[in-house]
Amino acid sequence: MSIDLIPAHSVEVIPCASDPRCFRWVIRAGGGTVVEHSPYAFVTQNGARISGECWIREHFADGVRG
Repeated sequence: MSIDLIPAHSVEVIPCASDPRCFRWVIRAGGGTVVEHSPYAFVTQNGARISGECWIREHFADGVRG
C-alpha cells in the first residue's frame, strides 16, 4: 500500500499582470489555496522561482518544496 503525500507548499511562477515581461511567484498550500504572493516582480522566471523557494524556507517551518 502506498500513500501519496501532497507537498505542504509549492511555488508557482506566473507572468506579472502589470508587465508580462516580468514574473511573480505564488505560494500554494497542499490543497492549491494561495497562501502568499510576491510583493514585487522579477525580471526572470528563475529569479522569481528562487525567491519563492527561499520564502517557503524562511516562512514555513516544514520547508517542503513542490
